[in-house]
Amino acid sequence: MATELVSLGILFLCAIVGGIIATRFRQPAVFGLLLVGAIVGPHSLKLVENVDMITAMAEIGAILMLFTIGMEFDISKLLKLGARSILIGLLKFAIVLFFGYQATLLMGFSVKVALFVGVILSFSSTVVVVKVLEQKALFSRKEVPLLIAVLIIEDILAVFALTFFSGVKDSSAGVLPIFEKITFSVAILIFAYIIMMKVLKYIINIIRKNSSDESLLTFLSLGLGALFSWFASYLGLTPSAGAFLAGSLIASLPNAREYGKAIRPWALIFTSIFFISMGTLVDFTTVRSYLPLIGVLLLTVVISRFIAVGFVTMLLANFRDDQPLFSSIAMISVGEFSLLVAKEGQKFGLGIDLVTITAAIIFATAIIMSIGINYSEKIHSSLNSRASSEAKIRLEKLSGYMRRFFDQTEIENFFTNKLKSESKLALMLGIVLLFALLVLRQFSLLIKSSLSPLFLYVFYGLSLIILGYLINLIYKRLKEIHHVLAVILTNVDSSKNLAKCYRILNNLLIALVLFFSAMLFPFAMFAFNLNEWMNLVPFVLVGISFYYLKRLLMYVEGHSSFVPSYKASIATAKF
Repeated sequence: MATELVSLGILFLCAIVGGIIATRFRQPAVFGLLLVGAIVGPHSLKLVENVDMITAMAEIGAILMLFTIGMEFDISKLLKLGARSILIGLLKFAIVLFFGYQATLLMGFSVKVALFVGVILSFSSTVVVVKVLEQKALFSRKEVPLLIAVLIIEDILAVFALTFFSGVKDSSAGVLPIFEKITFSVAILIFAYIIMMKVLKYIINIIRKNSSDESLLTFLSLGLGALFSWFASYLGLTPSAGAFLAGSLIASLPNAREYGKAIRPWALIFTSIFFISMGTLVDFTTVRSYLPLIGVLLLTVVISRFIAVGFVTMLLANFRDDQPLFSSIAMISVGEFSLLVAKEGQKFGLGIDLVTITAAIIFATAIIMSIGINYSEKIHSSLNSRASSEAKIRLEKLSGYMRRFFDQTEIENFFTNKLKSESKLALMLGIVLLFALLVLRQFSLLIKSSLSPLFLYVFYGLSLIILGYLINLIYKRLKEIHHVLAVILTNVDSSKNLAKCYRILNNLLIALVLFFSAMLFPFAMFAFNLNEWMNLVPFVLVGISFYYLKRLLMYVEGHSSFVPSYKASIATAKF
C-alpha cells in the first residue's frame, strides 16, 4: 500500500511539473504531462513502476476525459453544425486514415497495424488546437468556428472507432456475427440512454426538493458516468463510449453548466493522470528503434492534413488566401483520442508499441503546429507563387459554386425545411431497417429447428414483405431528398436548368460515394481478411471518382448544352 501511495503522490507532483514545463515553453498542458510521465516511468527513472496502478489510473482518466467531452456535447448541437461541417469532418477523417494506412503498409507492416495507425493519425487534438489558438490570439479568425465544428465531428467519430475496435477482438470470428454483436450492444446502450434521459429529470427534481446540497448532483453525475461506463464494458464495448453518452446526457439538462463547473476539478485531476499514465508507458528505446516509421508518419500527417483540411476547406468552404493553409497547420496536432485508440490496439497483440509511437507523434505534431502556425502567411505566399493560374481559376470557380450550394442548404425556407425533415425520416427508417434485419435473422435462427417447413416459409414470406415495405419507404425518402437538393441547386446554377442540376448532383454524389468507399476500404481489408492485392481496389475507386469529379467540373463550367426545362422555372419560382 505504501508503494502505491508514493507512486500516486509522484504522479500528482508530476502534474504540477508538467503544467509548469508546458507553460514555460508556451505549449498545451498535454505536452508537459506526457513528457514528465515518460521521464518518471518504468522505462526511464523508474520512480513509478506499478503497472497495474498506472493502468487503472489511465482507465479512470480516459473515462472521465470522455465524460467531460460528452458534457460539452449536447446531441442537438450535431444538427446545428450544418452539412458542410459534417462533410468536411468526414472527408478529413477518411483521407488522413487512408494516407496513414498506405504509408504504414509501405513500411512493411500488416493490415491490422496499418489500420490502427491510420485511425490514430486521423484525429486532431481539440485540447491543443484550442489552447494554441488562444495563446497566440488567433481564436477570433473566421476559420476557427468551422474548425471547432470539424473537431466535434471527429470526437464523435473517435467514439465510433473505439466502439468498433472494442467489439472486434478477433476478425476471424466472421463479419456478420461481429456486426450483429456491436449493433445490438450499441442499440441497448442507446436505449438505456433514452430511458435515462426521461428518468434523470425526475431524479434531479426529487433531490432538489429534499436537499439543497449541490454536491449531491455532482455525485449523481459522476455515478451516472461510472454506471454507463460499466454497462458499455458489460456489453462488450469500450467504457469510453458509455462515459461519452453519460456526459452528453448531463449536457442535455437545463443546468448542465453548473454540473460541469462542479465536475471540472475531478475531471482535471484524472485527465491529467491519464496523460501522465500514458507518458509512463513511453519507452525511449522503442522511439529510437521506430524513428524511420515515426519520421514517415510525421510527413504523412503534414501532407494528408494539407489535402484533407486545406484543399477540402478551399473546395467546400471557399476559404481564400492563407485560410486553407492556416486551417491545415492548426489541425496538424494528433490528439488525445489517438492515445485511446493506441491503447485499444494493445489488446490485439500487434507486435508494435503503438502507445509510444503515438506519444512521440503527439509531441512532434504539437511542436510543428505551434511553430508553423506563425508562418502560415509566408508559406502561403511561397506556395501560391508556384501554383498554376489556370488550375487556381478552375478550382476557385468550383469552390465558389459549392460554397453557394451549401449556403443555400443553410437558409431557412420551404425546401431546406423539407430537406431536413426528409433526411431525419430517412435516417430513422434506415435504423429501423437495420434492426429489423438483425431481429428477423436472430428469430429465424431460433425457430428454424422447432417449426415445420410450412411455417418457416410463411415467416420468410412475411419477413420479405416487411423488409420490402421498409426499403420502399427509404427509397421514396431518398428520391425526395435527391429532388429537393436538385431544386436547391437551381438557385445556385446560372442556367436555372433542373436537368443540368440533376446531372451535377448525380456526379457529385457518385464521386463522393466512390471516394468514401476508397478511403474507408482499410476497414473492409481488416474485417474480411482480404488478400494484399485487394489494396489496389481503392486506387481504382479513386480514379473513377475523379472521372465523375471531372464531369462535375465540366457541367459547372457550362461546357455541355442543355434543353431548357419548364420544371426548372417552376421550381425556381417557389423560392
